[in-house]
Amino acid sequence: MKTKNCLIICALIISYGMASCMGEQSKEKVFEAYELRINGQADSARIILEQVLSTDSTNALAWFELCRSTQHMGMANPRAIKETLDVALNCINLAVENDPDNAWYLSYKGGIETLHFYMAMQMGNENAAEYLEKLEKTYKSVFQIDPSYYENKLTLVEFFGGLPADMGGDPEKAEKYAVELEEADLVAGAKARELLMPEDADYETFWKKIVEKEPGNADANQALGRVYLFMENIDEAKNYYQKAIDLDPSKNALYLDLGRYYMMMAMQNPALIDSVAPFIEVQFNKFLNFTPEPINPMKAWAYGTLSMINHRAGNKELAEKYKGMAKELDPFYSRASAKPGRAIYSPPDVVIHDQGYYLSPF
Repeated sequence: MKTKNCLIICALIISYGMASCMGEQSKEKVFEAYELRINGQADSARIILEQVLSTDSTNALAWFELCRSTQHMGMANPRAIKETLDVALNCINLAVENDPDNAWYLSYKGGIETLHFYMAMQMGNENAAEYLEKLEKTYKSVFQIDPSYYENKLTLVEFFGGLPADMGGDPEKAEKYAVELEEADLVAGAKARELLMPEDADYETFWKKIVEKEPGNADANQALGRVYLFMENIDEAKNYYQKAIDLDPSKNALYLDLGRYYMMMAMQNPALIDSVAPFIEVQFNKFLNFTPEPINPMKAWAYGTLSMINHRAGNKELAEKYKGMAKELDPFYSRASAKPGRAIYSPPDVVIHDQGYYLSPF
């Protein structure tokens, strides 16, 4: 009997060891796929991930990375964005299903649902408010697991506070979430309160007081710089954006926002394209030449956008040069005018708390 029990225990140990080894190999494959994707081979990355999932359909990490790879490739074709998001949502749902306590996966799912909702609004979909209900439900699940996902709560404040009732706006909900953020964190609470302030409020003084309290907070300095962008005080915007970058180098994409400020000037007045194109290039080059070096998809987006600007300015040769550089770095780079968020490009196991705005350009 003892011999039989020993054999059973040994078999269990061997089985556990094999399962653990296979799990590590699968994880390595997912990271291999990620590296390929970030280095311009998103199509090859998808093949690897599909192979991993064909042998283990419960691999949440692989579903998560397949979701992001699908999105990544889809951004190269904006005309098929809805179909891309549908596939990506199915993948992230399977990641959540197989790892339901992972707040990062749930938050990413909410990000895709946010894009669904935003598209429904843009298209005048009468069911847009239902998309917002689904989004709120997802984010509530995130908060139950990890209340520190302030960026998700800020998105809810922006939508509930900034939209009419027929699109899902709900001032009471917006106020509720804003108060929760104010109680949890000074800067996150200030961002929430800013979203609910009237248009004629003194945003500059509001954020100056926050920066005085938290001078070393990169988000606070960025927020004040953003105020100056809307005030068309580009010099002060550059000043505070630079302070934010100095405090947190991961905010180097703020240089792209400064370039996009000039792009918007040209979009509103096409006659300005020749005069603002050099200013766009200066800011984009600050990003492209940043240390540490930006990842390929972000560099590709920057070069692709520079190609578009130079094409409109009549600099055809330079436009083709930049377009070629973009495609060489990443054939699947985003063709959207808005810069991509960081969450889609981070390593699979790195959580990104990246807050953006949907009802304003910056």
